[in-house]
Amino acid sequence: MAFDSSLALGDRGKAAARTEPSSYRWRMIAVLWFVVAVVVALPSVGSGVLNARMLTELGFDHGLYGMAFGLFVMMMGVPGPLVAAGIRRYGVKAVMLCGTAMVMMGATLIGTVVREGWHFQLAFGLLLGGGVAMAGVLPAQAAVTHWFQDKRALALSIVLSAIDIGGIAAAPLLEWVVTGRDWRLGWLVMAALAAVGMLAVALFLRAESGYAVDAPPVEHLSHVHKTTRDWTLREIIRTRAFWFIAIFNLAVGLSWILLMAHGVVHLRDLGFSSGQAAQTVALMVSASLAGNIIAGSLGDRVPPHRIGAFTIALMVVGMFLAAHPNGSLGLIAFALPAGFAYGASQVCLMALLGNYFGHRAFPSVFGLLLAMGTIAAAALAATAGVVFEQIGTYTPVFYVCAAITGIATLAIAMASPPRADPITA
Repeated sequence: MAFDSSLALGDRGKAAARTEPSSYRWRMIAVLWFVVAVVVALPSVGSGVLNARMLTELGFDHGLYGMAFGLFVMMMGVPGPLVAAGIRRYGVKAVMLCGTAMVMMGATLIGTVVREGWHFQLAFGLLLGGGVAMAGVLPAQAAVTHWFQDKRALALSIVLSAIDIGGIAAAPLLEWVVTGRDWRLGWLVMAALAAVGMLAVALFLRAESGYAVDAPPVEHLSHVHKTTRDWTLREIIRTRAFWFIAIFNLAVGLSWILLMAHGVVHLRDLGFSSGQAAQTVALMVSASLAGNIIAGSLGDRVPPHRIGAFTIALMVVGMFLAAHPNGSLGLIAFALPAGFAYGASQVCLMALLGNYFGHRAFPSVFGLLLAMGTIAAAALAATAGVVFEQIGTYTPVFYVCAAITGIATLAIAMASPPRADPITA
């Protein structure tokens, strides 16, 4: 069934969608939050606890693990346009059912039969990575964008908070599960949680996505622009607003992947302890949650591109200070603004795409940006490693990212709503 229920259900379906109780929207949010937590946060953050033990027991080298994790990251984002096409053709529920099933199968295979390196690359890289793409942020936010016109930024931020909260809880939870036990038990727990997520999707999400019925007319909601027309992807990519938002998305993604992929090594190289580096990462994730909440609470009253300009300016500060943090206060000085900026920027990005281009176009345009961002982030992660091997420091890479985010600050500040004519918008 198509993603747009007004096309799939006809006049009777449209009438039923308009009379759908608003409570369904919030039940849907609860299901999406849980699924994103268990299929995105748990595998991407918590798997490190399990993989460290697996590498030792099975004798996998770090190069093989790096290839598998790189494949996992690529599969999370590069198939975005295909996932978007699946959403438009079959609906959010069908795509998320496939995604949760893939995560469940991948985790089960790692927890039972994986013995060789290529086993792990297929199960972790392809199955889990592809499952995260199909059951993660893209379909969840597509559903939120479709149902919420009145409180879109708030609803988007609630779902995105699952990544931060799940990320904070994932490592301690799995560490507790496997302490004194076989590391494979952690993967089986992950598979069981994915199965619970799949069951929740099957039982509580509608097979189609109806319109939010009791939302006020868009023009009366607030001073925040929310389009009333249906944009096509071809029209969207011909607007200035799309490319300004794309620059914003790339800059934030590049900065965050540098911090997550190389931040700990960078801090260790500067003389900080492993404990200090881990605490700094936890502080960034916590600040990201705070940025998420604040942007979500403001995003339906203040234009998201203005919030985005302010927050990415904080990212410039964070990346500049991260190049050479001075003592414990220096760690806090870069971790807080960088983490806050990332969390707020994700809400702004989702809200802007839905507000400017509409719910029908959201899966396609977000899928395109997701693929572009993932490829760029993977390239940066590899380049940063090469730079470190050549000169023994990540400092120039941090300065380059600070410069890119500076350009993105200007770009998102100019990302005003596109006009009706996409050629001149």
